[in-house]
Amino acid sequence: MMDADIVCVAEVYGVLEGEWCRSRLEANGIPVMLSSEAAGSVYRVSLGALGRVQVFVPARFAEQAREILAAKNDEQEAASSAPDPS
Repeated sequence: MMDADIVCVAEVYGVLEGEWCRSRLEANGIPVMLSSEAAGSVYRVSLGALGRVQVFVPARFAEQAREILAAKNDEQEAASSAPDPS
């Protein structure tokens, strides 16, 4: 990603959540850069400042990236409010 203007489109907690965001955005053709505290990655901390992962994209993709990540949140809310099938 060589664009001069990059913006943070999300802050998530945990390396797995960050990688999920990366894969979702890259699958939609958006270049992504993740930034996190090194200690959080080494010790697998997913809470607080050490667990924070920031998701950066080129500014021209920011709106599209936010929409994609917001759709993920909508899907999770719908799944959590669905009735138990048993």
